[in-house]
Order: sequence, then structure tokens, then C-alpha cells
Amino acid sequence: MDRTTFQPLLLTLALIGCAPLAQAATTLVYCSEASPAGFDPSQYTSGTDFDASAETVFNRLTQFKRGGTEVEPGLATSWDVSADGLVYTFHLRDGVKFHTTDYFTPTRDFNADDVVFTFQRLLDPQHPFRQAYPTESPYFTDMGLNTTIKSVEK
Repeated sequence: MDRTTFQPLLLTLALIGCAPLAQAATTLVYCSEASPAGFDPSQYTSGTDFDASAETVFNRLTQFKRGGTEVEPGLATSWDVSADGLVYTFHLRDGVKFHTTDYFTPTRDFNADDVVFTFQRLLDPQHPFRQAYPTESPYFTDMGLNTTIKSVEK
């Protein structure tokens, strides 16, 4: 192969190799064993649905360390538990940004109001979110969290 043929070939291979990187900046590609029913993990109970959103799109206050059941920080950097085990105080990570899209640009960072909103929409059937978007949260209620959690406060 002469030099004039080799250089265009290298350039073509380099451009082809970079194409996935250019696309990755704007596109989320997710492979799954089945089609998820939706992307709000509170509404679904299957592994397919959880895998598609709870693990790839949303962050949690705490999470399991990969490969085990040891709890580690997520959006909460740490937490305190009262002596009687009934009150949990979560210390939240600073500087967490929300997703920016073509149609939504967040104006603030994640904060305690977001945690309260999330739990209130799960706990309170009369919450404005559930009035505007009637939903159930089967995993939350099946685990008894709707009766175990007395309140969530900032």
C-alpha cells in the first residue's frame, strides 16, 4: 500500500472511531432484556423497569455498594439515626445538578425541598402531583413504606 492510499485510510478510520463519541454527548443509549413499561420507578415493580430508570437515570439518597448489600452514600453524603431508631437525618450532597435538555434548563441545584417533594408524592394520595398525574406507587406501598414513614421534614 503506498503512502497516498494509507493516509486517507487512517483518516477514515479515525473519523469512524470518533463517531460514537460525538453521538454519546447528546444521546442516551440503553440496552435491556425487555421494553420498560415506564421511567418513573415508583410506578413499576419489575426489574426491567427499575433497571431502565432507577439505576440509569435517577440518583438515590443511599444505594447499595456494587456487588453487595452494604449501604453507601448517594445524594446523601451521610446520615444520622436517633437512639430510638425512629428519626433519620440525611446530610445532602452540595452542587448536584438536574438534567438539562433542549426544553428544560434547571435554575437551581438539588436540595431538601426535592427530597420532601419526592416522599410527599409517594406518601400523600392528595398531593398536588398525584392530583395532576394520578398514579400509584406499588413498590413503596408493598414494602409498607407508606405506613412505616410517619413524616418527612426539611
